Amino acid sequence: MSVVVGLRPLKACRIHQYQGPESVQVEQVDLPEPGPDQVRIRVRAAGMNNSDLQTTYGKYRGYGHQGLPQMLGQEAAGEVEAVGTNVTEFTPGMRVFGHVAGAFAESALGPAAELLPLPQNISFEIAASLPIAYLTAIMALVCKAKLQADEWVLIHPGSGGVGTAATQLAQLLGARVIATASSDQKTNYLRALGIAHVLNHTTQDVVTEVQKITEKKGVQVALDGGGQVTLPQCLAAIANEGRIISYGYTTGMAATLPLVNLIGRNVQLFGIALWYNQDYRTTLTVLRDLVIPAIVKGQVQPTINLVQGLERVSQSLLQMEQNRLMGKVVIVP
Repeated sequence: MSVVVGLRPLKACRIHQYQGPESVQVEQVDLPEPGPDQVRIRVRAAGMNNSDLQTTYGKYRGYGHQGLPQMLGQEAAGEVEAVGTNVTEFTPGMRVFGHVAGAFAESALGPAAELLPLPQNISFEIAASLPIAYLTAIMALVCKAKLQADEWVLIHPGSGGVGTAATQLAQLLGARVIATASSDQKTNYLRALGIAHVLNHTTQDVVTEVQKITEKKGVQVALDGGGQVTLPQCLAAIANEGRIISYGYTTGMAATLPLVNLIGRNVQLFGIALWYNQDYRTTLTVLRDLVIPAIVKGQVQPTINLVQGLERVSQSLLQMEQNRLMGKVVIVP
């Protein structure tokens, strides 16, 4: 039997058709009951991601997809309201954060195995901005690239949710960071985060500039979030025996790579999908044991661009589509 605290009407963001951000509706739905291994959370804040935008077009049907109508949102922070019969590590009233399906709602369900306890001195808004961005950055830089102190890492682009998380994680690990962005406003934003080497990839030749900065040695690690345009640039900027990790394709999915550069320089190329990866459990551990303490100490400062209510989800997704955002958008029901 589930432990339930106070049933009530529930507002949530859903789509009934794949027509982009304008198809998002705020409507009343039934309060969900947790399954045996689930936790129901009173959502205090939820993080927005590019995958939420792609979902509104039917281009992303990843983890938890059950067809239309579809709830939006994949990460949240809040208080435990109810737990399933198999859940022993969480009890009603506890502060938690992590992967939560249908997070753009007043309450939502998350797998107990993918939630972490939230310290009192970290806000719900900050916690909601962490899971997808930082877990992706951890999987890329720690699990796959095994980034070492003093290595050069190119984060291309670096001003979005995953990009800003990766720049801060890389600095926490002692690496030397080169980050890119698409405007002077965004490059200034990255410099304010303490990134010494920032490139405007719309006005500067990324590969040429990387070679200058690294004295023609190239970077040991490159994190690619753009795909078609940025992945070939990452390969051109990589050092011998370097590691490239690709996690996104905002510039297109059909990247063409010169194999002579990949093979001739013994480059490792990883493609990562967060929830389908064997290292997922490790990323949760690193988030808990490395990133959370660093946030408490002020060594890492998660970047939040906007905090909006449920009624602004559609507009926020549109801003994301227009590439007008820096850092994360957080939704507060």
